[in-house]
Amino acid sequence: MTRLRDSTGLPEFGIFFRLNDTQADPVRQYHDGLDLIVHAERLGLSTAWITSHHFRSDKGTIASPLVFLAAASQRTSRIRLGAGVVVITLENPIRVAEDAVIADALSNGRLQLGLGSGLEDWAFEPFGVDWDNRLRVYADKVARLRSVLDGEDLGGSRRLYPPAGALRQKLWRVASDPAHAEQIGKVGDNLLLRSSKALTFEGNLARHSEAIDAFRSNAGPQQRIAASRTVIVADTVAEARALAGQAAIDLHVKHGNGVPWYGDPELVRDRLRNDPELDHVDEVLLQVAPAKLTLAQWKNNLDLIVSEVLEPVRREGRQYARTS
Repeated sequence: MTRLRDSTGLPEFGIFFRLNDTQADPVRQYHDGLDLIVHAERLGLSTAWITSHHFRSDKGTIASPLVFLAAASQRTSRIRLGAGVVVITLENPIRVAEDAVIADALSNGRLQLGLGSGLEDWAFEPFGVDWDNRLRVYADKVARLRSVLDGEDLGGSRRLYPPAGALRQKLWRVASDPAHAEQIGKVGDNLLLRSSKALTFEGNLARHSEAIDAFRSNAGPQQRIAASRTVIVADTVAEARALAGQAAIDLHVKHGNGVPWYGDPELVRDRLRNDPELDHVDEVLLQVAPAKLTLAQWKNNLDLIVSEVLEPVRREGRQYARTS
């Protein structure tokens, strides 16, 4: 299968972030988030993904990612902009399609539309959606969205306007289960790998390997896979771990993601070179969660990641370890 890689054979790198300080001014956070995307583009990173959560969630404070990304599109010109994800279970698929095509048009085709079923049960009741039925509702609404983007008649010869263009090929869906990954590949969507909290890190790696194989066996050459990695780089390992906090490290391990890449440049370069999964994905999305960084800390972290980790590894042009 075709994979999008640079001349060294490495996957593309981007950022995946959440605005999750519920004690901060949300408006200030939105502007900080836009500044972070601008900074990521200046550093040459390929993508910027933002999470979506309703109400006052400590997992994120952006309820309308497409509105946010439309604003980001006016401050940038190259970086792809990802909604990670729109909780379509709680949305009207026609309205999601309308918002998405406008955001995609304003960004000159840079929008990446991630879809998810939702993770927070307490957010469902105000929308009148039964949490226990969320997976069925999710499947129905994803199918409906796909038909809207395909330009099907919505009644009385009414169709999505403006037409979706290439947006239909930029749908992303979250999965870790191989059967789900196979289905995503068959329908033409792209895959966002997710770890299961019920598994160990090693168990998640094994499951991801199966999911990647299932997806690739059923996907077309342009369909992509993205994986995320939690990274904080500082001058010393102790400084990086202190910046993250022990609670964030423990939570990362507890949720089946292994020990996060919180360390000095040498440690993080070593983790990157020897990651058994990254030879099989098209994009690596760098995040700091569950740690919380200020805008200045995030920018400094990205500066060090690019200059002290990615650029040296690119110069080496080394191959990653294989998962099988």
